[in-house]
Amino acid sequence: MRVYKFGGSSIGTANRVRHVAGIIQGALAETRIVVVVSAIQKVTDLLAEAAALAGQGDPAYRDRISEISGQHVTICHELFGAADADARLDGMLSELADVAGGIFLRHDLSDKSLALVLSYGERLSAWIVGRYLTHAGIYAMSIDARELIVTDSNFSHAKVDTHATDRLVREKVRFSDSVPVVTGFIASAADGSVTNLGRGGSDYTATILGAALHADEVWIWTDVDGLFSADPKRVPDARVLPDISYAEAMELSHAGAKVLHPLAVQPAMKAGIPIIIRNSFNPGAPGTRIEASPATESALPRPVTGLTSINHVVLLNLSGSGMAGVPGTASRLFSCLARHSINIIFISQASSEQSISLAITPGQTSMARRVLEEEFSREMDARRIDPIHVRRNLCMVAVVGNKMSGHPGVSAQLFETLGKNGINVIAVAQGANEMNISVVVDSSDEDKALNCIHESFFLSRRKVHLFIAGTGTIAKSLISQVRAHRSTLQEEMDLDVVVCGLANTRSMALDRGGIDLEHWHEAMKPRDDHDGIVGYIRRIREMNLHNTIVVDCTASTKVAEAYPDLLQENISVATANKLGMAGPWELYRRISEARRKSNAKFLYETNVGAGLPIINTLNDLRNSGDKIICIEGVLSGTLSYIFNELRKGGRFSEIVRKAKDAGYTEPDPRDDLSGADFARKLLILGRELGYRLEYADVECESLVPESCRGEMTPGEFLDRLSGIDDWYAAEIENAGSEGMTIAYTGELKDGKAKVGLKRIPVESPVAGLNGTENLVVFTTDRYLKTPLVVKGPGAGGEVTAGGVFADILRIAGYLV
Repeated sequence: MRVYKFGGSSIGTANRVRHVAGIIQGALAETRIVVVVSAIQKVTDLLAEAAALAGQGDPAYRDRISEISGQHVTICHELFGAADADARLDGMLSELADVAGGIFLRHDLSDKSLALVLSYGERLSAWIVGRYLTHAGIYAMSIDARELIVTDSNFSHAKVDTHATDRLVREKVRFSDSVPVVTGFIASAADGSVTNLGRGGSDYTATILGAALHADEVWIWTDVDGLFSADPKRVPDARVLPDISYAEAMELSHAGAKVLHPLAVQPAMKAGIPIIIRNSFNPGAPGTRIEASPATESALPRPVTGLTSINHVVLLNLSGSGMAGVPGTASRLFSCLARHSINIIFISQASSEQSISLAITPGQTSMARRVLEEEFSREMDARRIDPIHVRRNLCMVAVVGNKMSGHPGVSAQLFETLGKNGINVIAVAQGANEMNISVVVDSSDEDKALNCIHESFFLSRRKVHLFIAGTGTIAKSLISQVRAHRSTLQEEMDLDVVVCGLANTRSMALDRGGIDLEHWHEAMKPRDDHDGIVGYIRRIREMNLHNTIVVDCTASTKVAEAYPDLLQENISVATANKLGMAGPWELYRRISEARRKSNAKFLYETNVGAGLPIINTLNDLRNSGDKIICIEGVLSGTLSYIFNELRKGGRFSEIVRKAKDAGYTEPDPRDDLSGADFARKLLILGRELGYRLEYADVECESLVPESCRGEMTPGEFLDRLSGIDDWYAAEIENAGSEGMTIAYTGELKDGKAKVGLKRIPVESPVAGLNGTENLVVFTTDRYLKTPLVVKGPGAGGEVTAGGVFADILRIAGYLV
């Protein structure tokens, strides 16, 4: 024999009732069935609203009663026909209206009256399901659980008298040729008053009946495929748990999992009856099996079975030096709350005994605070105990698993992933059985915490979420590279790089599931406002995704100025924009300070050498204790190209024009020829060495002639530039007569930085550069006789985007 419980969503319409009848009919071919039903979907909420309005003297309660009546009448008409009215249905609906009317006249809603009003939901649904089963040829009998389940007089969360209940169930639930259809949720006190078992109590009813009748199994039919590793509405990657233990199911349900009533496991566990969670909308799905020891072949090998959360909790903190070493403080605290029926969700106490923190529901906060301040008033007056501290807008996240016990590293993994995602743990508790680690965090971080924890413990493939600022040459190349290599990263590194945001000054695209990189242009929509990067970053914060990386592919000062705020929000940054690290000293200082205080990463390798590992090399040298004596070389791919071509005998102005046509220069070549970009790179390296330098401290020689520095178009500039061709030709010739050549180089030594035109030996590595190659020479204590040389391409969108992509992967490696 099995007990089948159907939730309100499973019987919410006439077609669903028919579907449920089909499930029952199919099961009857194998075994006897006892059916337990909840109220029809949304009816319990409507009943509670009607009762509350009536208690306030608001005649709008009648609208709710009318809606409830209409819902049931409509279902009955569709099932049985409009002409086949039933006096019992009319009688129950009329009785409900009278009860609500009485509450309205008294302007008083007691717990007893509320329990009576709420009982009509299950009484109506049990009658409808029972009648339809008979109508469909399955003889059924509706049974009111008030005749079966005996409780105390706590009307809203009644405690069951197991002995009396078991006797009544065995006496009154008869099978013969009928299928019992029992009302879930409701019960009665010894005096006959209606009580209930708490929201979702129909699950509890089912397991109470199953235990009393020695059922083989209790099946809980709901609207999901089983118990999930996390709430699938909050964690898209959550998966169905094939089987779990009774203890794990109890921990998950008490910690917020809504699929199963927290008390429903106890009767089944005591009787050794398995509970099966199935989906009435997808009856072919295997569901979740709950029993003493999950089957080895299907049990998950990982230490964590599932996680869940309770949103909207309030943390109360009782603290004070007068608590230390004083026996009975905790006893007084918990006894006081128990006397006033205040349920404690979470408890944490420091070993110093000077603080006890506990979480409760927001609705009980005022009473809890008042009664505790009364209980400890003498200690508070004597300042041995501080006033009760209340912290709101919190949630509790619980990580549950049988195999956590004796498994080192679970706590470390949990707190590491929370820390790297900037989620502050306000309080933590773990039981001695090591089956549950619960943490309290800000409510705004609930989804982020659930997703990053779930990914850490359940998924071999981890996600990083990219938000790209800028859609220019570098960004387009980066998007192409991510698109081309995403599947490879998934297969070889178990890493999924998801672009969730793109923005420029005119348009923006945001999608937490990921933007289609094949058609990203189509996803870009005009901005509804004009708050620029500030608005984009605000939206990134609002999305609050785990493992977030902001990628700056702009040359915007405003974007650079946002770096400190992003880092303080524990959002990692990968940037090709030099205007942060080479900006004013105050901005550099703020970025550096935010980096020290944040768990986020800030990488900017492409600021100096595009795709070359210059900053990483410099930091490796310094961190390993080497002393940097001098840094010199060519740090501009554009200028490298110009002088490499000039040494081959070309005309200066023609080479610059050719470089512009090839895309090696900025739209206005003067931006490159001024040396400003080179100077910023050298400034960044100087700051990396600890020198307090501003841009003005860098000695920078501009290659833009005085005659070409006024207002003019790039075309006009190039036309005028031919006036200095002869000078460069003569300089190359004169240098050659001395075994030298010319190059635009930079040098950083003794805290001084300078960039400019310089004669160098023809055998110098600089003279051997080709195309847009960059070259940096590190002279150090270790690399004194033979300096360390880093050489390679130093310009172009593809190369720079590749460097940014490498930084993204370094950050991803840290995060996951």
